[in-house]
Amino acid sequence: MARMKVFVFDPIAAGVTPARRLPGMLRRQGEMLFQALLADLGALSGIDVLTTASPGLAASAVDAAVGTAAVDVTAASAEPHVGDGPAWVQSRASSDAQPAMPSGVEVPQLSSLPQEAHRFGAQLAAGLQAADAVWPLASESERMLEQLSRAILRGKRMLLGSAPGAVEVVASKLELARVLGASGVAVVPTYSPHAALPHDSGPWVVKPDDGAGCLDTRLFSDRAAALAWMRANAADGYVLQPFVAGKLGSLSLICCDGSARVLACNLERMAMRDNRFHFLGSVVNGLSDGDGTLARLAQQVAAAIPTLWGYVGVDFVLTAHGAMVLDVNPRLTAAYAGLHASTGCNPAGLVLDLLNGTTAMGAPVGMRRAVSVDVGTP
Repeated sequence: MARMKVFVFDPIAAGVTPARRLPGMLRRQGEMLFQALLADLGALSGIDVLTTASPGLAASAVDAAVGTAAVDVTAASAEPHVGDGPAWVQSRASSDAQPAMPSGVEVPQLSSLPQEAHRFGAQLAAGLQAADAVWPLASESERMLEQLSRAILRGKRMLLGSAPGAVEVVASKLELARVLGASGVAVVPTYSPHAALPHDSGPWVVKPDDGAGCLDTRLFSDRAAALAWMRANAADGYVLQPFVAGKLGSLSLICCDGSARVLACNLERMAMRDNRFHFLGSVVNGLSDGDGTLARLAQQVAAAIPTLWGYVGVDFVLTAHGAMVLDVNPRLTAAYAGLHASTGCNPAGLVLDLLNGTTAMGAPVGMRRAVSVDVGTP
């Protein structure tokens, strides 16, 4: 059987700077996921892993990922899985070095990154020519993941991620709420600042419409205070949500053709400081789903957006009346770093199995051990 070359491409690791400056915590989380994915892919037989590193993610970090699981992952009763390492990791020696353009490969143009487009596109083009499949590690904000996914498909390579159309839907809080609501999925109501808002006397949340995670997400005592902040900051790209009290959780799924398989039900740890939400980490499989409520929610989300594919995270708030979806992430989430240790299954292998269709989704995960993934203090 021919070996498969998988190109793991992370724009941030490749030195691309997004327009919306990422805090250090998100950069650390990205490095952790990058290392965890390399370790999982490297443990699979028949897979050669290609990636590009820059001084922003030093070659030593890549080398560490080859031999060990993410150091931020701790399990109560077992050490994280240690992989054999990728067959080949290609690292850049300098951020100033421009990769040679492969013959016959067009430089992908990503409008969201005009200042970095050439370097970004050249590295991606080189990887496209060398690989059979590409696993993009990018945020859905600023259309980065959507445009990267489209470039991969234009390059006629297998995309190890959700279809660009699905990424476009979930990248917008407004559009996601509309699509899920239309399919009968319980979702936290989301409004534009110019919409007619309900007269809710409780707290309100303001967040970027295309934000990833809880980046720049703020809590206000009431609707008037939220609107006043938006007017004062000319925050037209932001949306409002009534604050929903409950336990914060997430689902780690693999999705294919409108179906979902639950790998983990996670407890999310959040802190508040200066009226802003700060993500601290996840307890992978820290929530139980004895009555199947969360499994049904997973299936509803997958059916509502059937072109979600591969690893998908779903953020929700668990209320006295059930779970309500907050966000859908068509990419690796922090919980991914603890999945292998929690379930005993290689999640990257489960995703690659989906290339054979939904029949390869397999039985539900048997082992569910609580594993803590810490991303550090904000």
